[in-house]
Amino acid sequence: MEYWRRILRKISSIENFDISSHTTYGTGGKCKIAYFPKDEEEAMEVFRILSAANVKFFVLGNGSNVLVSDDYYDGAVICTENLNKITKVGEDKILCQSGVKVSKFLEFCVENGLSEMEFLVGIPATMGGVAYMNAGAGGKYISDTLLNCRVFDGNLHIFSNKICKFGYKYSTMRDIKCLILDCTFKLSRAEPSLIKENLSKFIEMRRNLPKGKTCGCVFKNPSGGNAGRLIEECGLKGYRLGGAVVSDYHANFIVNCGSSANEIYSLIKYVKDVVFKKTGVLLCEEVVYIGDFNDTDC
Repeated sequence: MEYWRRILRKISSIENFDISSHTTYGTGGKCKIAYFPKDEEEAMEVFRILSAANVKFFVLGNGSNVLVSDDYYDGAVICTENLNKITKVGEDKILCQSGVKVSKFLEFCVENGLSEMEFLVGIPATMGGVAYMNAGAGGKYISDTLLNCRVFDGNLHIFSNKICKFGYKYSTMRDIKCLILDCTFKLSRAEPSLIKENLSKFIEMRRNLPKGKTCGCVFKNPSGGNAGRLIEECGLKGYRLGGAVVSDYHANFIVNCGSSANEIYSLIKYVKDVVFKKTGVLLCEEVVYIGDFNDTDC
C-alpha cells in the first residue's frame, strides 16, 4: 500500500476537494481527494490503484449531467480535464481525449473543415461525457459518427461503435466502472463557412433553453412522448422547492436558484411522482446521481 501511495503522491491532486466547483448545477459536497492526471498513463494508474485498494471513486468530466450529493464523499474523484489533446487522423477523422470540451472540439472541426457534429454546440460537456451518454440534439446523436472509444477498466479495451451498444441516452460504458480515454469520430468534409452556418442554426434552436445552473434535461423522453410537455401539462412549470425551480421556459429543466443538491433531488422525485399519479407515465432520470441521497426527505 505504501508503494501505491508513493505513486499517487506524484500525481496532481487536491485534498478536501469541493466537487461543486466542477458541476454545472454548482452543488455537491467535498470529497477526500481529487486527482488530476496529466495524461492517459497517469489516469490509468490512478484508476488501477484505487480499484485495487477498494477505494470508492468516480470519474468526472465537466459535471454537466450529474447531481452530486451535499454529503461528504469519503472517496476520490478522477478529473479528466487534463486529457485534452485532439488531433486529425487522416482526411476525415478526429481523435480526441475524453477531457476535451465540446466547445474546443467544435472549434477544431471548423478549423479543419469537418462537419456533422454541429448539433453539440452549447452543450457544456466533455467528449468523454457525451460518448458515455450518447448525447444528442435535433434528432442527431454521437453514435452517428463515433467509430470507437478506448476504455480502461483495469484493462485497456477498444470499444467499436457496435460494442458500445448505443441507445437513447445510453452506452455500454454506463453499465461498467470504467474510464473513457479517447474517442475517434468519422466526419464529412465541408467548407468552414458552411459549418459555421450550421452552428448558428443549432445555437438558434437552443436560444430559448433555460439559463442558469442546470444539468440540461432532467428526464429522458418516454416512448412516444415528451417529458417536458408531460411536466407542463401537470401544472408544474415554475414549481419551487426551496431554491430548486422547475423552469418556466422548459419544464424538463430544473434550475438551481440557490438550492442544495438535496432540494434538487427532492424536486426531481416530486415531479416524477406527480407525473406518474396524473398520467400513469413513469419518467426515468437522465441525470446521473453521485453520492447518497435521502428519499425520506422527498
